[in-house]
Amino acid sequence: MQMQKMKRAWILIAGLLLAVFIGACAEVQVAEAPPPPSPSVITAEDGVRYYVTGLRIPGTRQELRTKKGDASLWIPLAEISKIHFTSPAFDDYRQAEIILASREVIRVEVDTNQILEGRTEAGYWNMPLGRIRSVNFGS
Repeated sequence: MQMQKMKRAWILIAGLLLAVFIGACAEVQVAEAPPPPSPSVITAEDGVRYYVTGLRIPGTRQELRTKKGDASLWIPLAEISKIHFTSPAFDDYRQAEIILASREVIRVEVDTNQILEGRTEAGYWNMPLGRIRSVNFGS
């Protein structure tokens, strides 16, 4: 009886060693790295294009301050796909057409007393909304 217990113990140990060996020899699957984020394309009023990553509005909850008529609207940057300004600034606001991620198009006045900031290949970048013609948001 003692001999059978030892035999079972050796079989158990051999089985565990075999399992460890098989696990060590198994091919390790490496997770794919996420694709690099695509930059946002900002076109300035003078026609110069900037490719910016990490686009944000400093000092805010990342919401674009706009108005439509007398109503103030705060549109989260995460919901915006494109902004195209359709007029020059007037009383700190500019007419703009905003295309949301849901493909809905809204026409509002954007507060130009805000700046956008981010990073380009050259380093830190920022520009006031009053000097921007359009913004195509990247991922």
